[in-house]
Amino acid sequence: MLAKNYDPAKPEQYKGWLMSEKLDGVRCFWNGTTLYSRNGNKFYAPDWFKKDLPANLALDGELWTKRDDFQKCVSIVKTQDTKNEKWRDIIYKVYDAPLLVNHTFKERLEVMDQVIKPLNAKYVQVHKQVICEGP
Repeated sequence: MLAKNYDPAKPEQYKGWLMSEKLDGVRCFWNGTTLYSRNGNKFYAPDWFKKDLPANLALDGELWTKRDDFQKCVSIVKTQDTKNEKWRDIIYKVYDAPLLVNHTFKERLEVMDQVIKPLNAKYVQVHKQVICEGP
């Protein structure tokens, strides 16, 4: 899904929508064993980074460091060095489990919470979603 701008003059049109902050990170897909870019290029994350990612759930999200830090994030994740300690600055902010095709988006968020939160993983987090209440 592509992000859309919020029009504060028409809040009623968003009632019931799930919304999240747009991150300025690098789009990333996890297939259970490997991290990939949206173009299918492999990210060479260290094993210690990947060890807490679920093997049984494909994920979609962004590799992210912090606000206003896009260039640093890109420089870290584009390296082909699986020993790169700079990956310790990266967090995988997950916002979908795209292969759960028989689930609604809200149900996929619940599954991600059930799988990811108990891991207490330092480098993977479900990206916060809020329901727009409207006017």
